[in-house]
Amino acid sequence: MAHTRPLSARHGLPLLALIFIGVEPFFASAQNPVEEAAGSEAAPIVIDMAAPVEPERAAPSPAEPDTLGVYRRYITSMEESSGAFAPGLTEQLLGLGLNLQALNRHAEAATVLKRGVHVSRIQSGLYAADQIPLLKAEIRSLSALGRYDEVDEHQRYLARVESEALEGTPASIAALLEQGAWAEQAWDLGVGDQEAHPEHLARSWEYYRLAYNQSTQHFGDRSLALLKPLEGMLRLQYRFAALQRENAGSSAFDGSSFRQASALGGAYRRGEAVLSTILGIKSLNGSSAGEQAYDLTRLGDWGRWMGRRSDAQSYYDKAWRRITPPPPEVAESGADVGDAQVAPEDEAAAANAEDSIAITQIEAPLPEDDPVMRAALFETATPLPDIDTLRPLPPFRRDASGSLVVQFQLNEAGKITLLERITVTAVSENTEAEASEEADDTVEPEVNNDRAIDRLLRKMRRTRFRPRYEGGKAVETGMIVWSFDLNPAGTDAMALQP
Repeated sequence: MAHTRPLSARHGLPLLALIFIGVEPFFASAQNPVEEAAGSEAAPIVIDMAAPVEPERAAPSPAEPDTLGVYRRYITSMEESSGAFAPGLTEQLLGLGLNLQALNRHAEAATVLKRGVHVSRIQSGLYAADQIPLLKAEIRSLSALGRYDEVDEHQRYLARVESEALEGTPASIAALLEQGAWAEQAWDLGVGDQEAHPEHLARSWEYYRLAYNQSTQHFGDRSLALLKPLEGMLRLQYRFAALQRENAGSSAFDGSSFRQASALGGAYRRGEAVLSTILGIKSLNGSSAGEQAYDLTRLGDWGRWMGRRSDAQSYYDKAWRRITPPPPEVAESGADVGDAQVAPEDEAAAANAEDSIAITQIEAPLPEDDPVMRAALFETATPLPDIDTLRPLPPFRRDASGSLVVQFQLNEAGKITLLERITVTAVSENTEAEASEEADDTVEPEVNNDRAIDRLLRKMRRTRFRPRYEGGKAVETGMIVWSFDLNPAGTDAMALQP
């Protein structure tokens, strides 16, 4: 049985972790041979203390795989016969670089691949398509080496090459999505000068916007292929709004184009337009009532996170009605139980959603009784944003098993009203002998980073939660117990901060 006692509330994930894989050294061990007397007991071992000790020999370097040697010999042969820019040389350099990457020899691979890019430019032109796989491979090695400034430089050049070489093809869409994802990651990594960091978000938004527009041209405005760029655009609106809150009045927003992109009011309407378009596209492709409830809940989350409480409640109510049949008297009266039509409130709002996002009008389906979806959406405390790469808190468990245990309460709006740190004491009730060992059973969390704990608790107080629903209404949530396994090395990099 566990007893809890509140402690003081005085006491927040890196988005990218590099794993360096080394080669385990081999140690040679020497063993004195044992001579056996034929047909008799083993002879005693005699150690001559006066004899010099033979130094331990270093393990020989592992032999280089034959494949690398084949590539090198072939490259040398091509250069001797046709010069430094021999036809077909780029393919051989790419093969050698990829094989070096497979052996985690990224520094060598980067050098080889860099040369391949240079040869490709000389042979085929500055923006030739055949350098794309070489550039991508070189970027992978630079990333593995942690040389992110160079990665960003190469990504920018790759974007120019792809825009020229892949224009008008579906491959251009995939390239834009990859560029948008890298620009997001560059923001998270803090690549470059601090003054230039917002530029990463502006670039990312532009890549996703272009990917959306090109997807519309290639696949039509109802295609599910539009969802990937739309999800990227949604993440960027969360990031824009968070940055604007954090840096209100900062000189980082002096650029006219970025100032418009980061205006809080505009961010809300653009985010609403993106989410509404996602809802409309999925509905037109036959989404279920439960799926529509999920998408409406995301609209509510956006409104709640942006401080639009009235809008949030409206979307949450619609989501609840999708998965909860009305009472019999309401159903018989034919009253409207949920309107799925989502659109900007007026022409000015539509103008703010300026990035070619079309708001689709959809008909409300008949509600379905879906207790599983109701439980998932409205019966647990959900911190916002509920998006994998933007979660505001480090991983947690809904129990008291972690090194840091907290308990808290939420009001009907999803705001924390009480937050305490607690400890857990394990008490045995079986025998008197076990009772005598009660002191040994007390488990005190080994959390020594008070600064990290304070930061986490402050972050929890600022975090906005999706409210819990009962009977179609938002209600208070009683005491909730969560636990965290704090990693001091990772608590300094907690993600998005509302």
